[in-house]
This record gives sequence, C-alpha cells and structure tokens, in this order.
Amino acid sequence: MSILIKNGVLVTAEEMAEKDILLEGEKIIAIKDEFLSKEIPEKTKIIDADGNYILPGIIDAHTHYFMKSPPNNVTADDFYSGSISAAFGGVTTFIDYAEQQKGHSIIEAFINRLEEAKGNAAIDYSFHQSVCSLYHDIKEDLKELKDGGVNSLKLFTTYKEDGSMLDKEDWLELLKMSRDLKLLVTVHAEDDEMIDQIKIKYKDREEFPPYYHTLLRPPEVEYSAIKEIGDMAKLLDMPIYIAHLSSKKGYRALKEIKKSGGKIFAETTPHYLLLTEDLLKKEDAQKYFMTPPLRNKEDNEALWEALKDKYISVIDTDHCSYTTEQKFLSSNCLGILAGIPGSETLLPLVYSYGVGRGYFNVKNMVNLLSTNPAKIFGLYPEKGSLGVGTDADLVIFDPKKEIIISDSGQHTAAGYTPFSGFKVKGYPITTILRGKIIVNNNRFYGERGGGKFLKGKESALY
Repeated sequence: MSILIKNGVLVTAEEMAEKDILLEGEKIIAIKDEFLSKEIPEKTKIIDADGNYILPGIIDAHTHYFMKSPPNNVTADDFYSGSISAAFGGVTTFIDYAEQQKGHSIIEAFINRLEEAKGNAAIDYSFHQSVCSLYHDIKEDLKELKDGGVNSLKLFTTYKEDGSMLDKEDWLELLKMSRDLKLLVTVHAEDDEMIDQIKIKYKDREEFPPYYHTLLRPPEVEYSAIKEIGDMAKLLDMPIYIAHLSSKKGYRALKEIKKSGGKIFAETTPHYLLLTEDLLKKEDAQKYFMTPPLRNKEDNEALWEALKDKYISVIDTDHCSYTTEQKFLSSNCLGILAGIPGSETLLPLVYSYGVGRGYFNVKNMVNLLSTNPAKIFGLYPEKGSLGVGTDADLVIFDPKKEIIISDSGQHTAAGYTPFSGFKVKGYPITTILRGKIIVNNNRFYGERGGGKFLKGKESALY
C-alpha cells in the first residue's frame, strides 16, 4: 500500500521544508515539493497534513518493559502495552534491556529477552545488554552479542544488594573489552560506596519515608561516579555514555571530563527536567519515586542549559511503570518499587517545554529524540531520518494542539502519569511504523507483534 502525505512541514535534524512525502511498502520512496497526479501510484492513501510537522519516528532509547525485579515483581507494562503507549506518543522504536543474572551468561539473557519481545511488541525495538558479572569466556560472548545486533552495554555502579552492580574491580576489564570490540558502555552512575557511607548515618532510623531517597542518594553520588568512570574511559581513550543524568553536580562532572579531553556523552529524561523532589513529600509520593531520585528546581534548570549547550545528546524516558497498587505496597524508600511511566508523554513534553521555552529549536529536538539515539545506537539512517530508501517511520505532529495531560488520557497499564496536570501545546496525531498507520486521531491500528527486532550497527561514537 502507498501513502502520500501532502502539505506537511518535514523536519529533520538538518532542515525544515514544506514537502510532500510518498511511502510505499515499508519505505520512503520519494520526497518532492509536489507530486503530479501521474506520479502517484493507484489506490494511494492521501493524507493532508494541513501544515503540521512531519517528524522522523521518535526513539525511546531507555525503557524497561516487562521487567522482573526481586522478589516477584513485574512492571505493569509488558512489551505490548508499553509499546502501544509509546506509539500514542509518536514513538516508533524503543531500546530496552537484556539483563544478565548472576551465574548466567549474557548470551542466555539476550536470547531470553528476544523470546519475551517476539510476537508482542507493537513497534520496532532493539536491546542494550546489562553486565553484572564477568566469566572466563565473556569476551567471546560479547563478540557474539555484537554480531547479533547489540552494540551497547549497561554498567551499574550501584545496586550491589540486588546483584545488578558489576564488582568494581571488574570495571576496567569490561571497559577494555568493550573498547576492543567497539561496544558502547552506558552507565547508571551513582557511587555505591558513598551511598553505603550515607546509610550508616541513619542506621538507627526505623522508618525511611519517600523523601529520604533524596538524602540517601544526593547529587554528590552522581558526581563521584561520573568522575570515576569518566576518568577511567578517558585513560582508555574510549567513549562513555551516562544514563539519565539527573543533577547540576552530575552535569558539572560531565563538563569536567569533556573539557579535559574525555569522550563522554549523556542522556536525560523529562522527569529530571520538569519534576522536583518536593513531590516526594506528598501523600502519594510513591508515584514520583525512581532512581536516581528527583532533584530541585536548580537541577532542572541546569539540565535545560546542558541541552541548550549540547552537552546532553539524547532525551529518553527510563520508562519503568508500576500500578499505583504496586507503588503503594511500601512507604519505605528502601522498599518502594522504583520507576515511572513516560514513553507516551516524551515528545509533547519536550516540544512544549524545550522548544516552547526556547531552549532549542524543533530541528534540535528531532536530533535529541530521534537522530542522535539512532546514530549512537547503530540504527541510523534506517531510523532517525526521513531519507529516501529508509524505513517509513514518521509522526504527524500538530504544534498547535493543546491538551492537559491526564491519567485517563494515557494508555500505559500503570494507569497514571506523573505529569498529570501538565499543559502541553503540540501533540502527535498520527504515528506511522514502516509505512503502516498504527495510531491516528487517538485510535490504535497496530497489532501485537507488529514490531521487529533491529540489529544495531556500530555506535557512531566510535
């Protein structure tokens, strides 16, 4: 089937132009100022974009759909519901995690994750691979992983208690192997030893209400971890990528590493740009609980400036959703399930509060939400562009549409959004995945299993 989108403003990271775009099958086959009738295939569906923006499909490069956490918790959103929610927000590709378990290989984790996603995801997807332990033939497995299409690893510098953290004495070896294989190491950067020292101060406390999360994991622990891992990568002359940068002090560490010659890159999320730690004092504080914790207004503003000055390369969501019932199982910050939904609200929030407030223009927004993640995680130009011959993933975005974000308007299985009450101007109205309309005017037309696994090429950061 062919689709012709007329009267739209095509926006890429490089240009904005009034163009018509012709899709056939799964690809973009032509872009012109205007198509003559004889150039349009028979039975072509014609969409009048009516002056709206045509954007490359958004890439949420950090999600946790169908994530299992000890002892027996599973996120509210599985691959199907999570990807449906994402599609309503203009997301056509997500990058999730295959998580190694202690005593098991990374290949086993990757194969299991492929099986869990297969036949369930409604949009396209790829994976990062988390590494929690090294073993004698792991370098061969890392090479096999790269051949299988995974080009990025996840290193935790915290979460020792649940087995996610790689032993500190193994960090350098993992970095060396990753450099040799040109695998990008992404880092959850919080200094676990500092956190343990802080906890000692509160050893006599019996109750740790949600707000104590900010005291146990202050910005200093992010600064310390970024400096340590960043300096290590700099010595090895390799790129390093910081996940969910949350604070002004973390940003300062990033700048210090970069200005001293380090190849350091970072992402942040809407919640660290727009929400503050005051929410953790509310009666329903658990709904705003994630790790790293929320910071203050000064941190929000520092991260917006970091985006403006192009120190941050990607905005994604760290979507890790639980129902309110799951979140309210504990009021102790050491036991609350960490994570919030976010994929669906990513694009409208970044447009409204980033472009709308003048921190960057719409072309730079496309870079942050689509082109940069596609390049960094080896999916470009098939994803993240609007080039002829590439995948026909695109979003028709109405920059004038105003809505107030609400729990009832969301499609996540979590049943709520931490951004309820936020007013946005600019909203996706049509999402197209490889030439097929999967969302239009707030109705879902996609299918379970309609997404496919994407084999990532080598990261552009190498």
